[in-house]
Amino acid sequence: MEEKKNIFELKKSWHWMVYIYVVLPVAMFVLGWLMGDNDMGKFFSGLFHAYNLYVMNPIFNLDKKMGIIGILVPLFLFGWAVKRKDFIDLAISAGIEALVVVYFWQEWNYLLIRPLHF
Repeated sequence: MEEKKNIFELKKSWHWMVYIYVVLPVAMFVLGWLMGDNDMGKFFSGLFHAYNLYVMNPIFNLDKKMGIIGILVPLFLFGWAVKRKDFIDLAISAGIEALVVVYFWQEWNYLLIRPLHF
């Protein structure tokens, strides 16, 4: 019997990074934007903003307690790629993390929250 492949398996570090940095925030943004100015729209808008600041943000700021998780997650995923000796995965993951750093360094996250209602 033919074995079914699951296309949504997260087997590599960069898969997890795309899930953490793209899929989850896009889902929160779309839900917040589509639901508009009602309570659930405000909830998802606030969740998107908090997720950006406290989970995704790789720029460390101890005073505001931002960037702690955003530094630990990629370090863990980089270490996991090195442990598996998958250097292509490590390179792709480093490229994704570089894009995330530019996203926060240039403060593009504040451009995205304009259409959301808090």
